[in-house]
Amino acid sequence: MRFVSMCLFLLLSAAPAMAEDDPASAPDAAPAPEPKWEFMVAPYIWFIGIDGSIDAAGHSADVNVTFSDIWDALDMTALVAAEARRGRFSFATNLIYLRISSSASHPTGAGLPIADPGSFSVRDTMNQLIWEFRPAWEVLSLPLFSEKHRIALDLGPGARFMWMATHLDVKLDPAVPGGPFQRRFDERIDFVDWLAAGRIRAQLTDDIGLVVSGDYGGFGIGSSSHETWSIAAFASYRLGDTFDLSAGWRQISIDHGPADLDISGPLVGLAMHF
Repeated sequence: MRFVSMCLFLLLSAAPAMAEDDPASAPDAAPAPEPKWEFMVAPYIWFIGIDGSIDAAGHSADVNVTFSDIWDALDMTALVAAEARRGRFSFATNLIYLRISSSASHPTGAGLPIADPGSFSVRDTMNQLIWEFRPAWEVLSLPLFSEKHRIALDLGPGARFMWMATHLDVKLDPAVPGGPFQRRFDERIDFVDWLAAGRIRAQLTDDIGLVVSGDYGGFGIGSSSHETWSIAAFASYRLGDTFDLSAGWRQISIDHGPADLDISGPLVGLAMHF
């Protein structure tokens, strides 16, 4: 009887400790904290080259400016990208404003003995605003080298608003009385291209990241482009807890009636996180 009492005493004493070790009897784990909003703003420089043609009032002018000549053709620019992220959802926007001008001149009437050679010149000026919106959802995330370094895929719709104002100044100087003759042609267009967009983000090391993104759209919906697409790739290097230095390449192709343009070139920017 004394042995039975001792066993009951030991069992009752161990019961609280066993309950603490039993996961089924443990209190519910605290819920995971809600993800916080994270923001990024990145002014950048895009050393663009433009190749294609633009129309104004039925007249067409070729545009061929390489990025090595950018400082001669670029009159004004403003470029900034921004992104808000919460958990797997992100919303990115990108604003690009460019004012570009170029000119060409050709001699005329050089074979006429009774008059000095004349000239025919064309100067085109293009103001362009591109504003992009891209909501996205992270559909895949896999460890790259470790759980800390991962590669992720974002997919979602997008929209690219385009506004272009083109001015063509044509001057004919035949070197005869009554000249020169000048005309100015103006064309303004604006439209929205609907896009399907994707982005791959890879964190290679604690400080080095890689992003490749692209989109395709237009589809001739309403006043949108017949076809448009873009692709970008850049690497980033972390500078402390707040800033990243980024460098890469981007190309945008637009096929929209009066404007058939390819815009491309290297870019460099500084991103601030908060």
